[in-house]
Amino acid sequence: MPQPRMNLISIRKKEKVTDLVLVQIKESIMRGELIPGDRLPGASDLAGKLGVGISSVREAIKMLESMGAVESRQGEGTFICDACHEGAANAFEIQLMLLPRTAEHLVRFREMFETAYTQLAMREATPEDLNRVEAVVLGQEAKVKERPPHTPTSAQDELDFHRSVLHCTHNPYVIKIGEVSLKLLFDVLQDRLAPLSIANAARDHREILEALRNKDMEHLNEVFKRSFPNWFARLRNGEDQHSEG
Repeated sequence: MPQPRMNLISIRKKEKVTDLVLVQIKESIMRGELIPGDRLPGASDLAGKLGVGISSVREAIKMLESMGAVESRQGEGTFICDACHEGAANAFEIQLMLLPRTAEHLVRFREMFETAYTQLAMREATPEDLNRVEAVVLGQEAKVKERPPHTPTSAQDELDFHRSVLHCTHNPYVIKIGEVSLKLLFDVLQDRLAPLSIANAARDHREILEALRNKDMEHLNEVFKRSFPNWFARLRNGEDQHSEG
């Protein structure tokens, strides 16, 4: 297999050498010199070209592997992943987790992001996509029939629905950002919001599905116009309950 041509610059700094190696590899990926499926040059070759110790190169590769950007294959070498696998240390998720966890900021972000990706889903969804969304909604409607209507909906049920809509976009950038963002939103907010009943959640999800199926942007906007103020009301009620507790 031919080696990819990487425009590498010899590293002269002595501090944080591993980070500088990581930057060089990352920039090669950004410039398209390394593409999914490419095999990285051997650690000794990279060390020689960069003018650093082989241990720094190996450490940088371990960091990329932990992030899910590269994978090592026994007897073959290290390869750029065909897809960004969920590594032990998803850098983007960690960065979001370390931001100040202001609940109102998260709700504002959800309002903006969910509106945008749902509108994109309306344009891109296939009949098969909509069938998958409907299967999620039907499962939630079945729970409404089995339980008292004021039973709180679970964060997982809400997450399952919004993930199913997210994947209707068929946009890998939107999906990647959305997967991480949705998980963080529900992990952080589920204890800060007053509960939403399963009946109301199923009703809203059914209306969103029907708006997607009919490509009815006006109806979709009506659902959002009703639901997002409700999120802020739930946030205020949840904070009041938390302070009382």
